[in-house]
Amino acid sequence: MGSILSSRQIGWKLRKLRLQAGWTQERLAEQIGVSTQQIQNYEAGSNKMNTDRLQQLAHALDVPIQLFFTEEDETLPMAVSEKLLIDSYRVIPNKDIQESILKLTINATKQGV
Repeated sequence: MGSILSSRQIGWKLRKLRLQAGWTQERLAEQIGVSTQQIQNYEAGSNKMNTDRLQQLAHALDVPIQLFFTEEDETLPMAVSEKLLIDSYRVIPNKDIQESILKLTINATKQGV
């Protein structure tokens, strides 16, 4: 079992996840109904996040809540649908179709679909 993470470490993970999603602090604040300054405080570890807030953040960023608590080198278990998607993609013989699927998924995440 891993060590207990500090508010600062969890805040850093929040910042990393927000940036990976391509979101500003303002957008995330708006999504969960808090001020931008509150997001800044969470990311700096100045304010602790309760379980409700962590769930809101994970939902808004569309990530499993476990990402806030895993170490960098830990891997998360995949959902059955995620594994099926990856396995199916890998066996597509046509590289053009693979490329089209990849572009579609990238564009869908940018669109917020």
